[in-house]
Amino acid sequence: MSMIRAVLVRLLAVALLIAVPSLASPGSLSAAAPPTAWEPGPATYDVVVTDDIPITMRDGRVLRGAVHAPADPATGEAAPGPFPVILVQTPYGKTIDGQVSEYLIKRGYIFLTVDVAGTGGSEGQSQLFGQVEAEDGAELVDYAAALPNSNGKVGATGFSYLGIDQVFTASEVGPGSPLKAIFPVFTAADPYRDLFVSGGVVNMESSLGLIASYFGLRTFSPLLERRSNPFDALRLALSHGLAAIPFELTTGLNVLFQQGRVYDSEYWQQRAPQRVLQKVVDNGVAAYVVGGQYDVFQRGEPFLYSGLQNAAAGRPVNAPMLPNQTPTSKYQLLWGPWDHGNQGEGIDLERIKLAWFEYWLKGVDTGIADVTKPFEVLEEGGASYRVGSFPSEAAQVQRLHLSPGQRLTAGQVAGMNQTIWFKGLSLACNQAINQWAAGALRAFVDFCGSAPLLQGLLDLLQPGDATYDTAPLTAPLRLSGPMSLTLKATSNRPETMFVTEVYDVAPNGSQRLITGGAQLGSLRALDTQRSWAAGNDWIVPYHPLTQASASPVPTGATTRYDIEIRSSFVTVPAGHRLRLKVKTGDTPHLLPPPMKLVELLGGAYTVQPGSTLNLTVAN
Repeated sequence: MSMIRAVLVRLLAVALLIAVPSLASPGSLSAAAPPTAWEPGPATYDVVVTDDIPITMRDGRVLRGAVHAPADPATGEAAPGPFPVILVQTPYGKTIDGQVSEYLIKRGYIFLTVDVAGTGGSEGQSQLFGQVEAEDGAELVDYAAALPNSNGKVGATGFSYLGIDQVFTASEVGPGSPLKAIFPVFTAADPYRDLFVSGGVVNMESSLGLIASYFGLRTFSPLLERRSNPFDALRLALSHGLAAIPFELTTGLNVLFQQGRVYDSEYWQQRAPQRVLQKVVDNGVAAYVVGGQYDVFQRGEPFLYSGLQNAAAGRPVNAPMLPNQTPTSKYQLLWGPWDHGNQGEGIDLERIKLAWFEYWLKGVDTGIADVTKPFEVLEEGGASYRVGSFPSEAAQVQRLHLSPGQRLTAGQVAGMNQTIWFKGLSLACNQAINQWAAGALRAFVDFCGSAPLLQGLLDLLQPGDATYDTAPLTAPLRLSGPMSLTLKATSNRPETMFVTEVYDVAPNGSQRLITGGAQLGSLRALDTQRSWAAGNDWIVPYHPLTQASASPVPTGATTRYDIEIRSSFVTVPAGHRLRLKVKTGDTPHLLPPPMKLVELLGGAYTVQPGSTLNLTVAN
């Protein structure tokens, strides 16, 4: 069984929707702690584990769970409590390390970890955040509340997929549920737009890894989770493997032939936590969200915050918060300079989690609910600040024009502009490779960052991209929220593909990728009701991205593209330059759709006056 565990852990390491929490020493980033003198108590208990517990659901399916409970250090027996219970719903196997917090268990919490339906030792059909998982979650909350030594109050935690399931469970439990608080780490608001596509261009790097790793984990994890019954393990492995037909195989074929799930549809809308945030608030469940500047869900995490705050204030969930809106500390977001593999690095995230659950599940005044600005930003290098709204009440929109001479300027400058040539590929040496590999390629990116000459050489080897720089900044520029590119361009082909990247360029020429976005030209149509306006531009353009919304690009005519760029919270130092690159690919992250190549090949896109990079900048 040790070989099976090794294989599953290796698959887990490449799974693009999960990462084991960083164990880096806390304290290298400032703030991110409850604002009182509260300190966590010592580790009082040991841990006792009861594994492979059958849990019969409402329809007769049997899910399998494990209970990690506080134990008396003298006897090793379960301590009488009563204790709150923390629920973890996982598709990766309940015995895989990194999903249960011994830090909390030793301070008086029971953990119930359950394989979601169709994974691990559990029966049923894997649904990728489907409605059945939400209904199972609500049933598991009641089961958790009734466990021996429970005090009847339940919380939920976990990262990535586990975080998404928390939101759906919180939406399904109903008012008065034992579920009082959740702590989702690195969680999507809209998995389709946050991860699967960018402006209609499929994220190949993450999607191919997701398909391969999910199939492997789901198929082989029963051999570990049901090792006590080899025949049942084989039965489940076969059943789980066959789920590849409706999920992985269907998705892969859709990507290849540019149909079905490459477009937004009911399939994806059902799986968007953003649509159930009002129900989470109506059910009275508190939520502390953790997000990352380089996370795969970078786009969506701020929308979870604004959606929850708006729901609590009686405003539309999908709208921007008002600058003067009074937020509630019941819904918080902690944002740091993290990718999907090093969440919480540099801070004591376990201490924050404990403070959250101590307050909501034990009634201890930890100070975590005393904040008046519940959105906390930790920047790389140690700077930190808080805001109340998203977009920030302390920020304003700043427009930079794409001007001749490869310049970003405050005003429009007359003259000829650049032409972008379609290549579909790029020689990349930046943070994007690591970001969309869920943090698995951090060492490669660190090497790239230390080699500005290599970066410059790669730029020279791929002509046809457009690059625009500001002059060296005379003061720090704090980017604090949404961005977009209003691009006006002509094309000689009926399809276009734009990939945007925003960089911090140091005086020595080294460049650090801050954020980016993309847009497939045929899917440029806007939903103006869902888009966030900033004057005559859209600071958050929202595209339907449905098959019905697609239309060819008119050749020879100036066409406007409103390209969403993922929100960022980064300060560019004085003396540095802000750089915008407009390309036609980002290998291996964003590749041209195979069925669109004929329409794309030979493309030449000429940037026209009036094109602007739109930034949210803090005062």
